[in-house]
Amino acid sequence: MSSQWHLHVIDPDVRRRARIAFELREMHVHNEIYESIEEFVSGGRSADAVLLFDEAEADGSEDLTRLLDPASGNVPVALYSEAPMPERIVDVLRGGAVDYLVWPFARDLLKSAMNRLRDEEVQRELRRRRELSAKTALESLSDRETDVLELMMFGDSNKEIAQRLGISPRTVEIHRGNMMRKLKARSSTDAVRIGLLAGLDGADEESLAA
Repeated sequence: MSSQWHLHVIDPDVRRRARIAFELREMHVHNEIYESIEEFVSGGRSADAVLLFDEAEADGSEDLTRLLDPASGNVPVALYSEAPMPERIVDVLRGGAVDYLVWPFARDLLKSAMNRLRDEEVQRELRRRRELSAKTALESLSDRETDVLELMMFGDSNKEIAQRLGISPRTVEIHRGNMMRKLKARSSTDAVRIGLLAGLDGADEESLAA
């Protein structure tokens, strides 16, 4: 695994941190260690992934939401603890964690977790780039072209779009054609996909009427 990949380890126990750092160095994984989530967040350093001791499993006090929510743009996270309860593992995986390990680590399981974290980081970066590209593309649309796209996302036909916007079906076709050309969309499905990536899925259909 490339030393250019940066893993940040968050663990309150100094001896455990040292052991993990040693094991990761043996695997050629560049890592930095932190005592707490607060120290990691306040550091402001870039990270590709996080390996986090699950303090919630230990004492029920740690809030992991800010690290586990992939929608917020956070990096991939794997958790670990000494004797996790099965329901706890399920909860954090459902909450967005990439993996859950048992301490002390089995070498093959640690390696697998590192691979999953790296794969997830690559996929998130690709999605971030696609979302940015989609948002940039939408900036080229006129207000009416954007309205047409949003109503397409609700499944409306050209005739229904015309009725909602108070314009003719022919005018809808013109706006639709211009929108497709500007987005470089090869099909209606492609245009809808770009709209979703750009975050146009929460519009109120009725509010788009003229």
